[in-house]
Amino acid sequence: MFLYYKLRTAFLSYYLLAIAASIIILSGVGSAKIMFISMGGNDGTAILEMILVTLSSMAFLSAALTQLKPVYVFNFFFWRILFQISFMILKTSIDF
Repeated sequence: MFLYYKLRTAFLSYYLLAIAASIIILSGVGSAKIMFISMGGNDGTAILEMILVTLSSMAFLSAALTQLKPVYVFNFFFWRILFQISFMILKTSIDF
């Protein structure tokens, strides 16, 4: 929880810079995740996984572009990046 609050204060103090950096970070992690999904083939589950990754990125982008409160934007970023990284670990380790 301490790390969450520390990241949130850094995000809020450099809000405009953090928005640009978080878009780049989320795009890079999402692209890597799509690459890992595509390496396994393009069956129905792969398409569903691609949709989940895209929707998680779109949720953050829509929160940033609709100019929600900065705390909400950070929460969207934090939970979406956590979702994508954990999903990538599951995909690479146990072929989920």
